[in-house]
Amino acid sequence: MQKLLITIISFLFIGVSYADHENDMGSYHFAQVPALCGTPNAIKKYLDHHKLEPYDIALGREGMEPTGTPVYMMTYWVSEDGHVAATIDVPQGTETCILFHTFDRTKPSKD
Repeated sequence: MQKLLITIISFLFIGVSYADHENDMGSYHFAQVPALCGTPNAIKKYLDHHKLEPYDIALGREGMEPTGTPVYMMTYWVSEDGHVAATIDVPQGTETCILFHTFDRTKPSKD
């Protein structure tokens, strides 16, 4: 659990972390992802300013297994004017990070 938690924290706060993984689904790696991080209160002010409301909350679990110990929490946020954002929190973490904030949300047609 500590190894996964350290990888996630490094991925979020250092900026670049490559960890190769291979399983029966193929090979993949962590890539550089820009994230906006701050105190939970500062991030909440940002979300409030953009009128984003929580839509879904989900737990990331150790080993990416449904029965694994929770190691992070994702919250998906939406606004009435088409904004979507996602935040991530880790247990005993002192920061919250916005992984993305997108605009012009539309739903694909089912044709």
